[in-house]
Amino acid sequence: MAEKKPIEERFGDVLSGETLANALDFTAFLREIGMTPDDDGRFHYRGEFTCIIIFFKDDEYPFGLWVICDCPIAEHEGYPMDEELKEFARSNVMICSGKCGCEAWPRGGDKTIFGREYKSLCSSEIQFINPNAEALIKIKELMKMWRFIIDDNKK
Repeated sequence: MAEKKPIEERFGDVLSGETLANALDFTAFLREIGMTPDDDGRFHYRGEFTCIIIFFKDDEYPFGLWVICDCPIAEHEGYPMDEELKEFARSNVMICSGKCGCEAWPRGGDKTIFGREYKSLCSSEIQFINPNAEALIKIKELMKMWRFIIDDNKK
């Protein structure tokens, strides 16, 4: 079986314009901070799963769609996090509706995300859908925290 092209090349097959530019910017950032992708778009850091990037194009999204899933859902002692960043993450919480083919359907899990309780969440609790450059600034901060958490746990 042939190896898949690097994720950045596969983006070019599906995404275009600003959507492509944002996806490329984010994956470059992940690589810069030591997170590496597997063939399925799952990124890892020091052997730990950090996030997955899903991307596709269809009639509803003719310029492509990309989604970042599986970011941290709680603060970590020792990593400063302001209320604006917590609220940004909370605004992207995904309640399970079954439309996404979620394994948690028909009743997702109940979790606390950055101090707020949620009922019936998708298996990927937070999803950033087609994030723009402004949103990526905040998502990058969450990914830095994820790296901090992994480093702290491996001490």
